[in-house]
Amino acid sequence: FFPVRAGACRAMAFEVFDDVAFYWFLFSVMVMVIVPMSYSFLSTLQLRPPADWTRQLDSCKEKNERIERERRKDLMSKLFGWRGVGFICSWTLLIALAMRLTVMQNEEMYTFNPYRILAIEEGAEPGEIKKAYRKMSLKFHPDKNQDDDPEKNSCLCPAKEAADLFIKIAKAYETLTDDATRDNYEKYGNPDGYHGTSVTIGLPSWLTDKDNELAILVAYFVALIVIIPTVVGLWWRNSSKFLEDGVMQNTAYRFYRQISEHTAAKFMPGILSSAVEFSEAVPCRNNQADDLSKLHNRVREQFVKNQGDVNNDIMKVKTLLYAFLLREPVPPSLQ
Repeated sequence: FFPVRAGACRAMAFEVFDDVAFYWFLFSVMVMVIVPMSYSFLSTLQLRPPADWTRQLDSCKEKNERIERERRKDLMSKLFGWRGVGFICSWTLLIALAMRLTVMQNEEMYTFNPYRILAIEEGAEPGEIKKAYRKMSLKFHPDKNQDDDPEKNSCLCPAKEAADLFIKIAKAYETLTDDATRDNYEKYGNPDGYHGTSVTIGLPSWLTDKDNELAILVAYFVALIVIIPTVVGLWWRNSSKFLEDGVMQNTAYRFYRQISEHTAAKFMPGILSSAVEFSEAVPCRNNQADDLSKLHNRVREQFVKNQGDVNNDIMKVKTLLYAFLLREPVPPSLQ
């Protein structure tokens, strides 16, 4: 028989990792995260055009075609935006994980069973145990399985897997041939005896592989020091711009400065034009200057002076709003 260090056998009880349990845990967590996120994303998509009786009117045909084009463009921008890409990638990963679990569905979560490891029936005689141990220890001994190519090893498996199995085989043989360890196994289901009750989580074996230590440390560092603070910072910077009702704080402040109980209705187009949301959505660009100037000249006679008329972005929004109210055609560069 081949000698096995006692320390290696004792350590075996603490170095068993459960890939199957980990993947089930990961699948459950992904479902809890992806399903509500998917519902939130899909609720923003307008897959069908809204009901509108003007669709039946020939006089509104051009308008409805333009609205439909804009709706489809908005739909495609959402589908291929960051939320759409995240939706597609997350469901792809979830389906791939589900397919992997279907392949692994016949694999059981690991429990130490010396009879199963030695491929013998429970209650086997000492002679059968010794014979099974001799056969399997020869097959999985590290000296005969030193190559990472399974085809070059006697067990037809990689060297690391053969070494792990050899330790389990030695532990199984020790359990069934030593009176103390066999008694512990029969009483507590553990050859090392009773260790108390513990609650653990399934972890993949590659997570504690020494070859992956550096990569895992780097991943933890990037996730904890870079990604999480960056995401929280960006979220806070964006959310701090808005009030609870979704209106930007700067917009509410501008409205507060300009609107009172005595404000006349004629000032409202200019006040609405000062909303920061409009200024950020349609900023004034140099290549639009000529068309904007011509459109402004057509509608400026109807302008009512407001506080924000010195701001170029506000003036652009105000010009477009007046053009819409006055039914003035808007150049394509400004649409």
